[in-house]
Amino acid sequence: MRRRAVALVAALALLGGCGGSPDASSSPDASDPAAPSGRPSPGRTVTARPDPLPAGVRLSFVQQRFDEGTRRAGVRVANGEPRAMRVVSVGVDWAAYPLRLHRVDYDVPGRSVVDLRYLLPRAACAPAAGRDRPTGVAVVREGGRNRTLRRPVDAEGRRFLDRLWRADCDARTLRRAVSVSYADRWTRDRTAGDGLAAALDGSLVLRRRGGTQPVRVDQVQGSVLMDLTLTGPTTLPADADGAALPLRLRPGRCDEHGRSQSTQTFVWRVWLAVGDAEPRARVVSPTPAQQDRLLAFLDEACG
Repeated sequence: MRRRAVALVAALALLGGCGGSPDASSSPDASDPAAPSGRPSPGRTVTARPDPLPAGVRLSFVQQRFDEGTRRAGVRVANGEPRAMRVVSVGVDWAAYPLRLHRVDYDVPGRSVVDLRYLLPRAACAPAAGRDRPTGVAVVREGGRNRTLRRPVDAEGRRFLDRLWRADCDARTLRRAVSVSYADRWTRDRTAGDGLAAALDGSLVLRRRGGTQPVRVDQVQGSVLMDLTLTGPTTLPADADGAALPLRLRPGRCDEHGRSQSTQTFVWRVWLAVGDAEPRARVVSPTPAQQDRLLAFLDEACG
């Protein structure tokens, strides 16, 4: 029985890398400033389930960890039937994310679960939109004709969607008030030592886009490999058009395993509050040139 289970997992892993046409959307979106660097996300993922799948087809929504901070996500197709099912396109129909089908052209094997690439459209941020119930949509090819399947998104998929929608709308509110970036200049503090004690000093740059309220940086978060902290003033004053807030970066890990396995090295987050509002999180990644400088610092510090 154990040998059979191992064979099943191996077969599903093989299916995950084969079949269907190449999916251009699996590569990082160069126009997305929040797209993390590092390994590209796969166009599709096959997930083995230890329990038999119920008969029928179910649709849900998922976002893999390496896609966080981007619009890349997936529609999860659970095919509980014994035969393969040709999926032409997938999408999510929800007032908060209006339906936009994404072409996939993929044969989902029988009794398997496949995450097919889906790009989130622009969010509709009216409060009522978030109270709507999302529906998964798949266009399948049967007998030479297309047929549209609609299934309610399960609780896990709804949690993913709700979290992404709130983050998307929060980020839009912040973008109207202020732009956030990192200064190009990063300076090594040679008195701090090497390894995990090494330090690189830089700045978080805020530039006002609209409004007159103060903007406060409540918190910054780097990644497993890069620990980021605020070291000075944290507010763009109400009467100022811009501010450079000092930051300090230290290596989070220097071991080879941690460095080689990192998939979110530059998915950094900044929590900002406009006026008296609650802080809202926003993904703010360094530019590619800045990432090269920061990786060089990590190499130098860790040896």
